[in-house]
Amino acid sequence: MPQLSKYCWPTGVYTVHCSSNESCYLQTLHSGNEVRYNMGCQNNQLCSSAAVDPNGIIGRSIQIRQQYSCHECCSSNRCNDQLCAHRKPASCIDDETLDCARLNSILNVCADVHHARTICPNFCGLCQLVDGNWAQWGAWTTCSVTCENGTQSRTRDCTNPSPTNGGLNCTGPSVDSKMCLNQLCPVHGNWSDWSTWSCCSVTCDVGLRKRSRTCTYPKPDRNGDYCFGDSFENAICLTEPCSNRNGGWSTWESWQACSATCGVGLKLTHRTCTNPSPSAYGNYCAGDYKDPAVCVNTPCNSVAFNAHGFNELSNAVNAFSTVVFNEGNAYNTSTGHFTAPVNGIYYVTVQVCCTHNNGVYFCIEKGNANMSVKARLTATYQSEANSNSCTSASSSVKLIKNEHVWVLLNGQYTTSNIYESGQDVWMTFSGTLIQEL
Repeated sequence: MPQLSKYCWPTGVYTVHCSSNESCYLQTLHSGNEVRYNMGCQNNQLCSSAAVDPNGIIGRSIQIRQQYSCHECCSSNRCNDQLCAHRKPASCIDDETLDCARLNSILNVCADVHHARTICPNFCGLCQLVDGNWAQWGAWTTCSVTCENGTQSRTRDCTNPSPTNGGLNCTGPSVDSKMCLNQLCPVHGNWSDWSTWSCCSVTCDVGLRKRSRTCTYPKPDRNGDYCFGDSFENAICLTEPCSNRNGGWSTWESWQACSATCGVGLKLTHRTCTNPSPSAYGNYCAGDYKDPAVCVNTPCNSVAFNAHGFNELSNAVNAFSTVVFNEGNAYNTSTGHFTAPVNGIYYVTVQVCCTHNNGVYFCIEKGNANMSVKARLTATYQSEANSNSCTSASSSVKLIKNEHVWVLLNGQYTTSNIYESGQDVWMTFSGTLIQEL
């Protein structure tokens, strides 16, 4: 049977007849302040893209809405009025009129938990979903202050029941507060401002002046604390000098003991500005009140040697074979090496003599025991055409412990080149520790 719809207009009643597969619609159009109405028929089931405009939704017209019965929603039976006005099921079962698996694969309906549980709760695993509800309020806390006005608070938890399996949390505040009234607070005392300074206690030289304050800003009340600190204060005051006297140094005191018991150290002496002491406006003594001086004691280690003789070894080192003295046993007659027993500054000297019409080159070197690492300290040459003669070389050197010093000849010489005569003329090598480091 064709459907019949009647619409009342301000000027009369109009009737439109629609076919059996159509429904009446009423469209309202706004143009400025003017309102116009269109009335007509449209297909009950808009289930294809061709049935709606390009910006529409399949199954529903955007611009034209049907009246009376809902025919806009499409499904397998080509008309599903339950999707137009969905009813929440009474138990945890899926809506039998919907294909939940297809809805979820196309529209991901299970991702929208709070809508999915009304149409597909079983399929989406939402049967155990529980919304939270508030438990009873807890007891009020104690007042935030012990006197005057403060606040109290109480809390409640979303545990009656707690939200589970994606259920909604409780809505509303979890904390409640109110004002609490106590007795008046005690008033603690506080200092007033300082008074002005009094006059100086003397008319010349150094005296005292005073000022005071009171615990009245405010005054303590209702068992409040009294002010902490002094109620008066003194300060030094300088007036015109009674006499203008500059300071003078006392005589120097005796020297203090040397800072080192051996080797080089420092000793001090002091004096004071008390001969006389300066008056309040007098000048203090000019200059230093202490005087340092270097003090030298015997070396902490006694090291010295003196040897003579000619005994040139295969490595061109002369081993002075006759030892005059060897304090500290640092010189070795078999190697011709002097070995430093401690870190320090040393002084070494050598004398070499040659026969007439001959010449000798020689030098002093330092290095390690096997002479693979060495450094030359000094070098010289001696020659004489008419008679035997001697020359010497010396050097100060900084040595570390176990470092060696030796005399090196520049060539293999014999007694025909080198001159040494009993007790009259010696080739000598000697050295001593000057300062231990």
